[in-house]
Amino acid sequence: MDLTKPIDIQAVNNTRIEYGDLLKGLNMMAAQDILKDCYPSLGIQHSRVLGKVEHGAISSKYNGVFVGDKKQGTIVPRTINVYPVVAEMADEPERYRTSFIADVAGNMWNKAHPFELWLLQYGINLASEELYYALFNAKRSNSDAKLALTDSFDGWFHIIDTDIAAGLIGAAKNNYYANGAITRANAGDYLVAMWRSRHEALRVKNTIMWLSEDVGDLYDDWYSDEHDLPPFVDTAGQQFLLGTNGRVRLRRTGAFPSGSQRVILTTRENMIYGCDKLEDLKSMQAFNSGNPYMFTATMKYVFGTQFVSIHEREFAVNDRSGDGSGSTSY
Repeated sequence: MDLTKPIDIQAVNNTRIEYGDLLKGLNMMAAQDILKDCYPSLGIQHSRVLGKVEHGAISSKYNGVFVGDKKQGTIVPRTINVYPVVAEMADEPERYRTSFIADVAGNMWNKAHPFELWLLQYGINLASEELYYALFNAKRSNSDAKLALTDSFDGWFHIIDTDIAAGLIGAAKNNYYANGAITRANAGDYLVAMWRSRHEALRVKNTIMWLSEDVGDLYDDWYSDEHDLPPFVDTAGQQFLLGTNGRVRLRRTGAFPSGSQRVILTTRENMIYGCDKLEDLKSMQAFNSGNPYMFTATMKYVFGTQFVSIHEREFAVNDRSGDGSGSTSY
């Protein structure tokens, strides 16, 4: 791109066609920090009913007679909905010349790949970072006046809150753990007790325990307080929950709101995100705005999240709110 001349949109899009396979989708950039531990559900244009078969029993003592009264399980339908999201760029590319040169000089970008492609990737990177913070916190709004990314689809926190209010998550369902606030003094004991109180079928699985950076810090401090450590040994960033034989991986994320003490225990396969095609997540396309020196581009995709099952064998959450306001007891 010659920035001393009007922008040739056709040349930009030709570059995208030629080098488009080198672009990384928003699921591979900042949002990957979360999505790599979730499961993609592709080919969804509006919604998909998930048919998880739960707690079947078909075996009994042989007596020579086929009774046929056993069931393979109960199908508990849950629906993942996807909604359209757009990412829009409109800026003077001249402002990004220095950043591009710095990336090339620092070997962050191959010199054979032109500025046009770098600029498209920059927009995708920014959209991915915004999605990262929306994955748990989004709440779909039907209001035309609400146009934020967090108004576009239902994130995992809103799904949990809706199911708690509906009685689908609760103490009676054994997928809900109520034991007060998490502190430095009890963090490790709290998280282990939450895991040990779960259904045996969930405890034997390799699970992920999602928690905020704040709760992760409390756990690290608890760990340090509980152990007689040699000088200068840093215990921060423990990856597995002590006392679980390596079955529970602590998954800290900055996507939880500050102060949130919500803890989610589940498997990677149970926590899904949906879209139509993965190619849509890198479909940033330039277009002519009428201003010869303004670079404009847009990307549109559909997106949504869901839990395949909230049954006690697959899922558990504690009674702390996602936004850090306290308990979610109803």
